[in-house]
Amino acid sequence: MNLFAEATFQNGRNTLPQNVAAVAAQHRLEVLDAEAIREARALAVGLIGDGVASAQCLIDLQSHFGAAIFGLRQEGALTGLLAAFPLNAEGFQALERGAFDAVALDTALVARPGEEPAAYYGWAFAATNHDGGRAVMMASVDIHRLLYWAVPTYARAVTADGSRALQRIGFRPHATQAGLFVIAPALAAGVRT
Repeated sequence: MNLFAEATFQNGRNTLPQNVAAVAAQHRLEVLDAEAIREARALAVGLIGDGVASAQCLIDLQSHFGAAIFGLRQEGALTGLLAAFPLNAEGFQALERGAFDAVALDTALVARPGEEPAAYYGWAFAATNHDGGRAVMMASVDIHRLLYWAVPTYARAVTADGSRALQRIGFRPHATQAGLFVIAPALAAGVRT
């Protein structure tokens, strides 16, 4: 598969989980299975705190979309976590009106493979070291830039470091919801507005 040709064909509204997995893999992030998702959740709780979705919620999301939870391993240890997924129209509307619950995620709000997304949501970014953090953030940038540039991309910062990191990669505070950040849709691939 030529990822760039496929991304161009998708026109900034990617519907294929394998495209997301391919971009993440360019940054050494792998799609996590159920056992690794449990490990990733423990890592997130250790770094962020208890306000993290349950392992079953993460597993259900992975099962629903197929490529939403990624991890970076270094010397066998999980050092980076990226969780992000496309939202369908209902999910986008819930997010915009402040009714989107990211901790008790309703997968009915998440686009299925083949369904055109209305938005993209960065759910979790966590890392135990600089290399893990860099891989997670660069994968996030490239997933947006190559696959979801035509839809708004959202993320919620739960720490001051998270807020700074999001703003460094192009997110801006949402106009009406504190803690929510957004990258507006671009007019063309690779262009930031």
